[in-house]
Amino acid sequence: MEFRFSPQQQQLRREVCAFLQEELGTRHDSDPEPFPPTYLHYKPFEAKLGQRGWLGLSWPAEYGGRPLLDQFIVEEEVAIHGGPSSDAIGRVIVAPLLLAHGSEEQKRQHLPAMAQGTSAWCLGYTEPEAGSDLASLQTRALLQGDDYLISGRKVFTSGAEASDYCWLAARTDPSAPKQQGISVFIVPMNDAGIEVRPLYNLLDKHWFNEVIFDNVHVPRFNRVGEENQGWQILISALGVERITIYRAFVHLRMLRALIRYAKAAQGDGSVRTAGARINQRLAELAVEFEVAQLLLYRAVQLYDRGEEFWAQAAMVKLFNTELAQRLYQTAIEVTGLFGSLREGSRYAPWLGAIAHGYLSVVQDTIGAGTSEIQRDIIALRGLGLTRG
Repeated sequence: MEFRFSPQQQQLRREVCAFLQEELGTRHDSDPEPFPPTYLHYKPFEAKLGQRGWLGLSWPAEYGGRPLLDQFIVEEEVAIHGGPSSDAIGRVIVAPLLLAHGSEEQKRQHLPAMAQGTSAWCLGYTEPEAGSDLASLQTRALLQGDDYLISGRKVFTSGAEASDYCWLAARTDPSAPKQQGISVFIVPMNDAGIEVRPLYNLLDKHWFNEVIFDNVHVPRFNRVGEENQGWQILISALGVERITIYRAFVHLRMLRALIRYAKAAQGDGSVRTAGARINQRLAELAVEFEVAQLLLYRAVQLYDRGEEFWAQAAMVKLFNTELAQRLYQTAIEVTGLFGSLREGSRYAPWLGAIAHGYLSVVQDTIGAGTSEIQRDIIALRGLGLTRG
C-alpha cells in the first residue's frame, strides 16, 4: 500500500513546516520532547492555524474548508514539531455533518467560525443509561410552538465547560422504536437552563462533564435535518470521529523519546545490555506506527472519494487506541518507576508526560465505541461475517 501526495499537498507541508519552525522554534527533524501535560492551551495556537486556512475538514471553499487529507498533513506536522494537540470537535465531527444535513443558514452561521478556530463545541451523546447503546438515550425534546423544550442529562461530555455550542442528540418521539425517534440539535451553551458539573478522570483533570438540560428553549431552526431522522446523522458522525480523533501520530514524540532514552542509557550511544526485550518492543512499536499511518491514510482516502469507509474507520480506531496503550506500557518498562511519577516531581521524565499518557489513553478504547464494538464492525461490515 502506497500513498502519494500531490504537488499542492507537498507545498502545503512545506508551508506548515515553515510556520511551525517560526512559531515553535523547532525543525522537522528536531525530535521535540513529549509535550508536558500542562501544555494544553491549544485554542490560541489553533486560531493561528485557522487564520491560514488550515483547519477545514472537506467542506467547500466558501466556508473556509480544505480536503480531509490536507487536514491530516497539517496535524501530522504539528505533532512532529511538538505543537499542542487540537480538541476541535466542531470542525472534525460537526462540520461534515452540517454540510451533509444542515440548512444553508446553519452552514453560514457555524462553518466559517469552525474553520477559523474561533468556536468551541461539545457532543451531547452519552447518558447514564446510554453509553455504547446510543439509541437508548432518554433526553427529551418536546416541540412547543417554534421552540423545542429540551430536558435530560448527558455525561462524559468533553469540554462542555468551555464550549459555545453542544451538538445534542435528543428523543423527539418517545413512542417510536428507539432508533427512529431521535433528532439532532445545535444548542447554545449559554442558556440559563444548562448546568455543567465537572467529572474528573484518572488524572484528576476536569476534561469531562455532566451536563443537565432543564427545559432549555431551542429554536426549531436549530434542529439539524428532519425530525426523528437523527439516527442516521449520528451513525455517520461516528465513522468520521474514529478517523479524525484517534490518530497514532499524536504519540509519535513519545516513541522517538523512548528510543533516544534507551540508546543513551549507557552513555556511549549503545543500548543497555539487559534491555533486549525492551529493544524488541520499541522496534515493534516503530513498525506498528507505520501500520497505523497506512490504516489512517486508507480510511481518509475512502472518505475523500465518498466511498464506504466504516470498516476502515473501525480499524483505525481499534488499532490506534490499543497501540497507544502498548506504547505507554512500554514507556513504563523503559523508564522504570520514574515513568510513573506525575507532573510536579523533579524526577519525572519529560515533566510527567509518561504517567499523563499512561492514564489518559485508557479512555480512548472506550470513547466513540469500545474495542469490542470496533471488532464487531470490522467483522460485519469489513469481512462480511454474520452474527451467530
